[in-house]
Amino acid sequence: MRVGPEGLATAVMKAMNEMAELTEDALKRAVDRTARQTVSDTKNAAPVRTDRYRKGWTSKVTEKLSGKGTYGRTVYNRNRYQLAHLLQHGHGGPRPARAYPHIPSDEETEAIFIKNMESEMRKG
Repeated sequence: MRVGPEGLATAVMKAMNEMAELTEDALKRAVDRTARQTVSDTKNAAPVRTDRYRKGWTSKVTEKLSGKGTYGRTVYNRNRYQLAHLLQHGHGGPRPARAYPHIPSDEETEAIFIKNMESEMRKG
């Protein structure tokens, strides 16, 4: 593509806008992939007394794509959300319960996201 001196600014802005769109798409795919992996890991590690708690793990979009490029997903348990903290950390009281750590930490999720984002950017 040949551009004269008067069209250089327009060509540069067009290229930058295309790159921003590609990056936003890669970010969205990486976030979706990370959420799917986190849900799968949590389901596999969740304690199973009844299957209702384990099967309840899912994710939902919490921030939509807007002009600023924000996008996010929340992983949560739709059926038995009250149990997530108690099972993860245990609790004291007259009948204490031990902890069953099964929810990935923020550091583990961040590592998965970085790996997914790098993979998506390489696909390009």
